[in-house]
Amino acid sequence: MDMVTINEERLKQTFIELVGVPCPSCDEKLEAELLVKKLQELGLEPQVDRAGKKCGGTTGNVWGFLKGNIPGAVRLFFEAHMDSVAPTMGTHVIEKDGVLYSDGTTTLGGDDKSGIAAVLEAVQCIIENDLPHGDIQLCFTIGEETGSYGVRYMDKTMIQADAGYCMDCDGHPGTIFNASPKAINLKLKVKGKSAHAGLEPEKGINAIMLVVDALHSLPAYGRIDAETTLSVDMIDGGLAFNIVPEACEVVIDMRCPDEAKLEKLKKETVDIFRNAVEAKGGTVEVTVKDVAPGVNLNTGHATVKLAAAAAEKLGFPVSTGFTGGCSDANFLCDMGLPTVLLATGMDKIHTTEERLALEDLNNAARWVLGIVKEAMEQ
Repeated sequence: MDMVTINEERLKQTFIELVGVPCPSCDEKLEAELLVKKLQELGLEPQVDRAGKKCGGTTGNVWGFLKGNIPGAVRLFFEAHMDSVAPTMGTHVIEKDGVLYSDGTTTLGGDDKSGIAAVLEAVQCIIENDLPHGDIQLCFTIGEETGSYGVRYMDKTMIQADAGYCMDCDGHPGTIFNASPKAINLKLKVKGKSAHAGLEPEKGINAIMLVVDALHSLPAYGRIDAETTLSVDMIDGGLAFNIVPEACEVVIDMRCPDEAKLEKLKKETVDIFRNAVEAKGGTVEVTVKDVAPGVNLNTGHATVKLAAAAAEKLGFPVSTGFTGGCSDANFLCDMGLPTVLLATGMDKIHTTEERLALEDLNNAARWVLGIVKEAMEQ
């Protein structure tokens, strides 16, 4: 496998083709059809699961399976998501000085077509050169950007692997995120009492102001400590300009890898709201939504060591660490497949200034190929 090189021009063109297809979250049908065609051209027999039917999407996750030619080898799982954040209705790619950009009217789509393109190129190299490998499972998911719906509604019995690699992170190849937080949304519905805002405001209890008082009582927000965040992300209240608002809702995003610590923070936050609101005659209804389970694979875990060893042999600077973001990897780990998040070079994601250096895209494909090789040597 040392003598095998990726086809850089083919990889670039694959990426450009992938991002040129409209692919909003849970409406990835055209992208899925393109990927099914590409997997068939590689000689695989792709499957589209039913995840889309469960979340109201236009397609399900696209799966591919390359049977190993070395019995007993580590079974690998490579994953990336099909959707991109808006605006993403067909991207025109511009290349300048070895870097790919959109024309400024859409996101580039490197999040996460860089991951898909890298995996496809590596698999094509393996097939073309008849390289030794264990079982390789591919999964391209839907709705990651709006809630990881593809993995939420995935049939976990379809997973046939020992180690998972989610190709979906900014940074240069060699960057490994092996830990990320459990995330919850805390919805607090504060109720006061309506009244005419001009004639008799003193007869009302202003729910918006109750929320303001409660938020002002929070001891901290934003980054609480190195691994914990609390972000007030949504506020909705009031019916009209002349009515003292009876209700106001606030949604707080809370994240921490330590579940006991997160539970304590949630309880303290709810208590602060209740005390502040009830002191002025209001009430609070609390709803908690689990957003993502946490990930915490230590650096000595076989899945982490495999990716790190492959990167080191390719000469990439290797780092492992914690990310405050959540991804499909969180859910895959929760299903029992140890999965780490690997960087593919995407930069300035979720903006129309998004960019992707071709060197990083090429190295992402080399890394996938290197992981397959390293699995053989181990």
